[in-house]
Amino acid sequence: MALLRELLAFCLGGVMMMLALPGWTSPVEPVVPARTPVPFDDGWRSEEPVTEQAASFTMGTDSESFLEHFIDQLENLTVKETWGSHIFGQVRYYREKKDAFGNKADFATASHVMRWYDKEGRCGNVINASNAIVLLAGANQGKSTTNILQACHKARMHIFEIQQRLFDAQFKRFRDSSLVKVHRKGWSDKIQQLQITLPLNNHETAGLFLPTGKWKNAVLLNETVETIPLADFVLHENLERISYVLIDVEGKEPNVIRGMNLESKRHIFPIFQYELGGTWTDSRHDENQWGQYGIAMYLKALGYKLFLIGATLSGQEKPILLQVDPEFFRFFSFRPEVDVGGNLLAFHPEFADAGLWEYLQGFVVVARPLEHCKT
Repeated sequence: MALLRELLAFCLGGVMMMLALPGWTSPVEPVVPARTPVPFDDGWRSEEPVTEQAASFTMGTDSESFLEHFIDQLENLTVKETWGSHIFGQVRYYREKKDAFGNKADFATASHVMRWYDKEGRCGNVINASNAIVLLAGANQGKSTTNILQACHKARMHIFEIQQRLFDAQFKRFRDSSLVKVHRKGWSDKIQQLQITLPLNNHETAGLFLPTGKWKNAVLLNETVETIPLADFVLHENLERISYVLIDVEGKEPNVIRGMNLESKRHIFPIFQYELGGTWTDSRHDENQWGQYGIAMYLKALGYKLFLIGATLSGQEKPILLQVDPEFFRFFSFRPEVDVGGNLLAFHPEFADAGLWEYLQGFVVVARPLEHCKT
């Protein structure tokens, strides 16, 4: 089913990008692909945009089939949106401003979120249950951890690192801290022991993938680590709500998101960011996991709003949050699965702090529709 959906995305994406080109007009009205009608709220309205809201379903016993059905339900409603000009406006804006959406732009958004918590008294000297709680994977040399603590000095943090030498360095750094706990575990959608692979390229970090394909020359270390789903971790640590989650796990981002069990735990994870980029399209990505479009569709189905994370180039102090639809990831390229770089912010207005949602609106960019695509 997933392969068929991606193939359809490829074909439809190619047609739509041709329709988007200046000077190209279709001799006939485009035909919306036929699908079996599925009852869902009001259904389609041909003259009104589809509203973004979470579907209301009851979790069945077969989780995998439920999730696939969940996505199909939403696609029945959003397929008409793919013909809208606003999707191509998002693509155009991203292409024109691509330099503003680099990998380090995520620091600006994370810092501003934590500064908001600081202003709300969630980072104060008195450590209590109201202090902001941050989960961070891929601690590496500690730059992201430092960034968070500079903005919110008394944030309670759980940071994770899979490499022994990097874990040892962070453990030593926070050995006497009552706020920061360092864990030598990986994040995924199941508990398992995996070997660590280290690319020979110094620009890439270690991950839990096999040395195949593009990374066939990477070194499989004689070092294993246990992975844990975040839904299990928060239960074990008795954490009721997480203030922010940073997911940078070298290709296992979709596994981690699936392991958050958001169908029932959206209230625990109302705001998080995850890395995009090449790890989603090469051999570091599990073959049976969703790609960027699939995860985006899944999150939208659950009521999350999605933003590509950017920042002004002058010191990267001001965030740029480009609001995108899942279809953005299909029409960015002619390929069925694309490599959109940077990071994406998932925000659930129903469960996140209302004041934080209002604050972040000041950084949100809604791209202008592409005029010649209007129907």
